[in-house]
Amino acid sequence: MDIGLKIGPFEIEKELGSGAMGTVYRASFHKEDSTVIPVALKVVSYGLLGNESAMARFDREATILKQLKHPNIVRLFATGRYKKTPFIAMEYVEGESLDRVIARRGSSDRAGGRLGWEEVVQYGKQLCRALQHAHDKGIIHRDLKPSNLMVTRDGVLKLTDFGIAKDTDVTALTNANSTIGTASYMSPEQCKGDRNLSNKSDLYSLGIVFYELLTGIKPFTAETTVDMFMKHVAEEPVRPSKALDDRGRPIVPDLPIWLDNLVMHLMEKDKKNRPLDATKVEESLKEIEEKVQSQQSVGAEVANSRRKDRPLRIGSVNEDDLDAARSLRDATASASGKRRKKKKKDQAPPRRLWLKGLGLALGLVVIAGVITYAIWPESSDAAFAKVESAATSEGKYEAAAAFMGAFGKRESDPKVAQQLAQARTIYRDEQTRKAERVLANKFGSKFQGSGIFPEEPYKLAMQAMEAEKAGTLKKAAELWAATREGCAGADLSKLPDEGETNKAVLGWVAEKRIKELTTDVEAAFRKVTDQIAKERIYETPRTYDTKNPEGDVVRGILFEEYLDPAKARAVWDSLAAKTEREADQRMWYLIATRQAAQLGVAKGGEDDVKAARVKRLEALITKMEADSTAARADANAAVVRRSLRNQCRDIISLYDDEQTDAIKAVVDRAKKLLESLPK
Repeated sequence: MDIGLKIGPFEIEKELGSGAMGTVYRASFHKEDSTVIPVALKVVSYGLLGNESAMARFDREATILKQLKHPNIVRLFATGRYKKTPFIAMEYVEGESLDRVIARRGSSDRAGGRLGWEEVVQYGKQLCRALQHAHDKGIIHRDLKPSNLMVTRDGVLKLTDFGIAKDTDVTALTNANSTIGTASYMSPEQCKGDRNLSNKSDLYSLGIVFYELLTGIKPFTAETTVDMFMKHVAEEPVRPSKALDDRGRPIVPDLPIWLDNLVMHLMEKDKKNRPLDATKVEESLKEIEEKVQSQQSVGAEVANSRRKDRPLRIGSVNEDDLDAARSLRDATASASGKRRKKKKKDQAPPRRLWLKGLGLALGLVVIAGVITYAIWPESSDAAFAKVESAATSEGKYEAAAAFMGAFGKRESDPKVAQQLAQARTIYRDEQTRKAERVLANKFGSKFQGSGIFPEEPYKLAMQAMEAEKAGTLKKAAELWAATREGCAGADLSKLPDEGETNKAVLGWVAEKRIKELTTDVEAAFRKVTDQIAKERIYETPRTYDTKNPEGDVVRGILFEEYLDPAKARAVWDSLAAKTEREADQRMWYLIATRQAAQLGVAKGGEDDVKAARVKRLEALITKMEADSTAARADANAAVVRRSLRNQCRDIISLYDDEQTDAIKAVVDRAKKLLESLPK
């Protein structure tokens, strides 16, 4: 693509790089509020336009990125097609990838550039949060490596390239027993072609990444891909702390034993022996920081550690290290014992006894101070700071619940009352989200017992959801209002008490649904219609596709506008099916069911519907051609010409994939008419 080319609101600035799948450009994104931000525009290679597998993977990356909204994952701005070529507009990260960082820091000998262990811990915690967010959505990245980890100038890590990620909720695009990923970082189960990959696969790759960042080398090297697979499956890696450079010296002599153990834990061959999830890995990284900061002795820690604290099976600590640590401990104990014995023999003169007493008194004062500090109640500011600093929604929820439990009876303090209000809002929003997920699962299953919810309000909630599915949104709002009334009476000051929460949570869901049905749905629908009107005024190329729910809404609206209820109904039904269980796409679901209900059931048989469509489109294009003749002759008919151009574009975009010869002819006439109409 040429520099300066405009694709909707995006203007190409320069090429950033290209690969087998496509080319990435830096572009400027001209937003509706007149602000301009840089984006990375990924365009599929022209040579792959006919490759169904490649196109499916490109679409898959866009679909996955739409589900991921996290500060440590590159953000998706838009997807679309330019002259039938798909593109993805993503967050532009001003920084460099970690593979370039370690290359830039390159050193001599066998080991290349590497990061300090403190840096690895800091980046590792951010990466764990990104992975946990993806895993919670059922998405396995499958291609973790330093080149897919970008770091901004402020030290923020961004996980990129979900081109081969696997959505565990849908059928994989790969063939049976095939492998996808970069061989050096693949898990044993990936190497074996296991189709049922879990989050544990990404955790193994995370261990490989940590290993390389810490040492500058990979744990395994091989001549061929097959040999690399065999090493992942069967060969035990050398511990990072034991990795040597070309001169036989340890590459990372100061590596904390706990981080050494964690890397080996992540690289366990059996996925059952790896950490539970990315959150557990993040917690381990935090514990490592705390242990190092408290200056605990590494040797003593190993010597006195419980068996369960040691790494699982592979790469156990060398017995020489254990013997040395035990010897150090015993020698220290022996020496201190001798000193005590000597002091007992050479008793201090009487005149020094008062000094010893003074020292003892001061020691007791210090001990008392430490104990007082340890048991002194935490201030509300310190406790609320934990709520504000939590990096994840789950973390904020847990911190908010703890704050409410500790300070729920101190509302007489104005500052605490304000903090409680914010904590309760966080707690309420998360409980509402969880309850909605439970209700969705119950509604979609045969078993619909009320469970923790009060029985009568629960029955009303199920009826409300039936009304939503039928598109009768006014009735649904009335049923949700009745549900809310049935859940009144919970004492919110007792939160997070489980009993009070169970009374209140269905009412919270009802309040949220009432707002959506009475206000938010129409606002979302109006936003789309306003956008269509704006695009027509400025004749902006549309950047939607059928994979995008908002694009489906646009198509449904246009089919209704062009009096094609059968096509519109098909779009609305498809959109409702795709978004019914997606909490973040609920507005599109409600719009789809409402519009489908308003259209009703199509009248007449399929042949009659097709014949009516052809007749209507032929009459429309004939009238447009006649109007264009008059508009060309009238220099003041710019508005008419613009309207005709927009109608041409609508017909082309809506019916370009039709196989009926008569409609193909209408589309061809629209294309010719569009070319003949001057701006």
